[in-house]
Order: sequence, then structure tokens, then C-alpha cells
Amino acid sequence: MFRRVVNAVEILAAIGAVAFVILLFANNPGGAPAAGSVGAQLFSANCASCHGVTGGGAVGPQLSGGAVLHDFPNEADQITFVANGRGIMPGFATSLTPAQLKAVVDYTRTDLAK
Repeated sequence: MFRRVVNAVEILAAIGAVAFVILLFANNPGGAPAAGSVGAQLFSANCASCHGVTGGGAVGPQLSGGAVLHDFPNEADQITFVANGRGIMPGFATSLTPAQLKAVVDYTRTDLAK
């Protein structure tokens, strides 16, 4: 009986891992970085694989349609969140400069907010 439970747990874990990988790569922008602003290019390179090319969400939550403005009314709070990360979201303070962090946050608050 115990062996069956262990096998079932192993199967569920494998299915979960496969689903995660599929979701992770399903929203991979693939190809050239987004044309336009530096923020758009940074988003494409660093965020789109989890949040979707248009910010519609996937592994990470939706950012488009004003969702990010609802979650972060204060821009400084959003910059801090992106810099430090939380939960499954990694922090980008070591890979992006403060100016790049602001650029990508500005992009999510303006272009994706439409």
C-alpha cells in the first residue's frame, strides 16, 4: 500500500514538473527582442518568459491591462519588488542596473497598462 502511495506521489510530481516546463516555454518570446523602448527590450529579455510577451500572465501573474497599477499603486514599491523578488519570482537587483529596473517598471506601468 505504501509503495502505491509513493508511486502516485512520484507520478503527480512528474506531471507537475512537465506542466511547469511547458508553461515556462509556451510564453517564451523567441526571436528578436521587442522593438521600441529600452524597457520593452528588458521586459522581453527578462520577464516575458514568465509573464507572457504581452504581460498577460502565465507562470507569473498578469501585468497588462492595469493589473500592475492595481497591485503596485506606488512605483517605488514595484521597483523594490522587481529588484528583490519574492516567492518564485527572482530578484533582478544583481542583473539589472537601477536605471534598467526603472525602465522595465515604467514599461509595465505605461505600455502594458493599456
